[in-house]
Amino acid sequence: MKKKKILIEEQMLSFSRRALLIGGLQIGALGLIVKHLYGIQVSDSQKYLSLSDSNRFNFSLIPSSRGSIFDRKGRILATNTGSFDIEIVPEWSQDIQETLYNLTKYVSIDEDEIKTILNIAKKQKSFIPITVKSNIDRQTVSRIAVNVPYLPGVSIERNERRIFPQGSLAVHVTGYVGRVSKSEQNKNSPELFLPGFRIGKSGIELQYDVDMRGLPGTKRVEVNSLGKVIRSSIEKDTIKGKNINLSLDIHLQTFALRRLQAGNDKLISVNEPKAKKVLDQNKLFAWQLRDDRDHINQNQKGDYVLPESGSVVVMDVNTGEVVVSVSAPTYDPNKFDPGISTSDWQMLSNHPRNPLINKTISGQYPPGSTFKMMVGLAALETGVITSKTKSFCPGYIEIGDMKFHCWHKHGHGSVDLQNAIAQSCDVFFYEIALKTGINNIARISREFGLGFPTGINLPGEKSGLIPDRKWKLDIKKQVWRPGETIIAGIGQGYVLATPIQLALMSARIANGGRKIKPTLLKTPILQTANLNSIKVSKENLNIIKKAMEKVSLDEFGTGRNFRLGIKGVEMAGKTGTVQVRRISTKERESEEGVIKNEDRIWEWRDHALYVGYAPMDKPRYAISVIVEHGGSGSSKAGPIARDIMEATLNDDPTRFIPSNPINKPLI
Repeated sequence: MKKKKILIEEQMLSFSRRALLIGGLQIGALGLIVKHLYGIQVSDSQKYLSLSDSNRFNFSLIPSSRGSIFDRKGRILATNTGSFDIEIVPEWSQDIQETLYNLTKYVSIDEDEIKTILNIAKKQKSFIPITVKSNIDRQTVSRIAVNVPYLPGVSIERNERRIFPQGSLAVHVTGYVGRVSKSEQNKNSPELFLPGFRIGKSGIELQYDVDMRGLPGTKRVEVNSLGKVIRSSIEKDTIKGKNINLSLDIHLQTFALRRLQAGNDKLISVNEPKAKKVLDQNKLFAWQLRDDRDHINQNQKGDYVLPESGSVVVMDVNTGEVVVSVSAPTYDPNKFDPGISTSDWQMLSNHPRNPLINKTISGQYPPGSTFKMMVGLAALETGVITSKTKSFCPGYIEIGDMKFHCWHKHGHGSVDLQNAIAQSCDVFFYEIALKTGINNIARISREFGLGFPTGINLPGEKSGLIPDRKWKLDIKKQVWRPGETIIAGIGQGYVLATPIQLALMSARIANGGRKIKPTLLKTPILQTANLNSIKVSKENLNIIKKAMEKVSLDEFGTGRNFRLGIKGVEMAGKTGTVQVRRISTKERESEEGVIKNEDRIWEWRDHALYVGYAPMDKPRYAISVIVEHGGSGSSKAGPIARDIMEATLNDDPTRFIPSNPINKPLI
């Protein structure tokens, strides 16, 4: 009996412990539930309320339509076209990774793309769509649209894509657009956070990016628990971006680009058997040729070569409007939206002739003999010479133990300033540069637009370089030497200029010294009443203009062989040939003489330059041409300038109207 009682007590004790343990577990579980419910109902109530509201309603931005770019005659250079993009809102997807994998059944998405999207989803703000694929075809759109109910958070959006109908013809002016990088995002511009939003990256697209964006609108979106959009409504309309009307003429631009690229070569169709064979065998050559050409160059030796590279600028001498702005080689801006491939970008970046650089405003070249007008004008203004001053050129000049050569081996004999410019005598300018001094030459040069940015409305403009004594002391920590003045006297040494600066210099000479400023925007009315004038003698400036006329009209002028083919119309100008390598005494005195440009490798050939204006008696347009490593200015750059100026004048119905009176609009 006693044993039975003990057993019953032990069983009751064991039951009490189990009951206590179970009770404790129940109380603990209940506590956790209460704590969780408290967190949901009290501590995190605002968070879940916000999520709940956002899961049902959301306000999102609507990107505005980007403004278009037109040429001076209203032809489209850049505009928008519709495209379909796949987007996903992470918060509307129950499992974004699973949704993306399901999406791969209908559109190609690789593992790297999925990882990128997942990383973006972790870092970005809530309820912002992420672009999964851009510019998808209609067949893919149809497949996904049917399956959207099984792809929570996924939607197909009709967005805009930037297109450039003229392709590469004006790319260095228009520029291109691209996706917004993290460093470019700005809290004051919320549209920059939108998926696939594009902004200007270069050229006019960058210069006027904010104006061209317009203002975004807003829409209210309602979704169900599966993340499917039930309905949406516009809360605020977008405001379209501003259109930009350029001074550029795309027809002249096209002609100028093709004429520059052709140089003096024969153009062969890429479909010719021999040309096709060359392109098939030499893939690097074919790639460097680029994909926008239907002809390739064949030089006088019969070799297939790359098109000429360089720059052409045509500017209205009265308004500063730039009618032609060519930089070669070019590239296709259409490849940058939705996004250029890594391989294409590397190819562009590594191209030996630098297609990504706008050489018109960023290419800095020694101006060579085109600088002689500035040296001559400085000498006239300082009284060092008069129009009748003569100097004898034996083909060289000796200063101390150094010998400086003229391009004409046997010299020009006795020449005055006008003949020295017409025949491009180097010795004459060696001597007057020494007498005038580098500071006086620099002062006059800067008045005509050299040595600092012109202020043209494009980003990335370089300043060129007009050196003086202070510059060398500040930058080089050395005193200026006479030999450096001599070399500067023919536009070499430290002297550098951009093609736009050389065109501006020519325009200011042509218009009598009025300080026009270059612009790429079309100006409806000529506004020159308040323009400042350069403080130089009109008589001296006319001497320089007469000298530029003799370049074409004189029997020994370096431009006599490429006069305009328009009856009664002539072009004043100046040729230039710039050495890019030092010619040794041994080479000069050898039996063969100086190696001809065509026998050198491309990188060692001289640059060919020409500047000028026309018509000669009633100037309307100024032009500058630089052919990189093109050889002689008179044989390469001059003929290009002639053909482009003829095309410009033939396209201009006002070409024979007298120079525009200051306060009257153009006809």
